Amino acid sequence: MGRPACILRAILGVVLLALVSGCGYSFTGGSVESTTEANRLDPAFREMAIIRVENPTVEAWLEPRLRGLLREEFTRRRVATWVERSKATALVTVNIKQYTRSTRVAGQQDQSVKLSTGMVLSIRVTRASDNLLLWDSGEQTQSESYYPGDSEAADLRLTDLAVRRLADLLTQGY
Repeated sequence: MGRPACILRAILGVVLLALVSGCGYSFTGGSVESTTEANRLDPAFREMAIIRVENPTVEAWLEPRLRGLLREEFTRRRVATWVERSKATALVTVNIKQYTRSTRVAGQQDQSVKLSTGMVLSIRVTRASDNLLLWDSGEQTQSESYYPGDSEAADLRLTDLAVRRLADLLTQGY
């Protein structure tokens, strides 16, 4: 292959890249700015602290699980930097309204063939200085079905999906 062919390929590559980027395609994950642009919160309110997880259920494991998942997901998406409450510009409150388990499908002798677990929760982000509401997710419902013996894994999937959904709502850029 001669030198003119290599030059032609390089030129075609540059032209193709220009055309693709002109169509609105972009490479993601490269910069903090591209991730934070879609965040609904002003950059001044990205230093957060979780102040409360309201959990009226008997499921004591929910509070630490949701705290950990929120921190991980918001950090991964560059939505927040977690700080002590005294240094926070925004405060996060999680409200678990409901957590349920039920039989979805019963067999001929009323044994559970398929079960379901569900949760209704919301997140509120307020300004630390005066408690002004910055963002409210509204009540979000998440459910997960599972087979007998898989309840623990279903709980993990349910909470993971619920937190991802909340993070999706916060990072929607419209």
